[in-house]
Amino acid sequence: MSSDGIAVFVALDVGHTVAVDDSLTPTVVIDVADHPEVADLARVHAVEGVGDVTTVAMRDDDLVLLGVRLSVPVTAMFAVAFSYGAHRGFLGEVADAGQLTIATTDPVDAAEDSPLWLAVDIDGAALLATIDV
Repeated sequence: MSSDGIAVFVALDVGHTVAVDDSLTPTVVIDVADHPEVADLARVHAVEGVGDVTTVAMRDDDLVLLGVRLSVPVTAMFAVAFSYGAHRGFLGEVADAGQLTIATTDPVDAAEDSPLWLAVDIDGAALLATIDV
């Protein structure tokens, strides 16, 4: 799905990933099979550094769009679509944590495959304002 050239990914599943420090990080699973430019972002950031990431959230009835814009080390923009009814609690956790891990491969295989996933900082206050409207 895309809107004005911006790839929009449906949140297929949500949960938590155990971070290096044993904390739980909110994680969303998206399917990037048709978007290699997004699939490769985690590798680029692992090699080149995190760079500049900004996020924006919008809500229209049951749809919550979380937009992600990267400007360094590469330029990319995409959005993840969440259901307000199904994901409101999870989005609150994302806002509280101030970060979101975006899983671009099957989480079932993650323990064995150790894939690179994209972790982004989230504007928690803006996200909370969007979901608490």
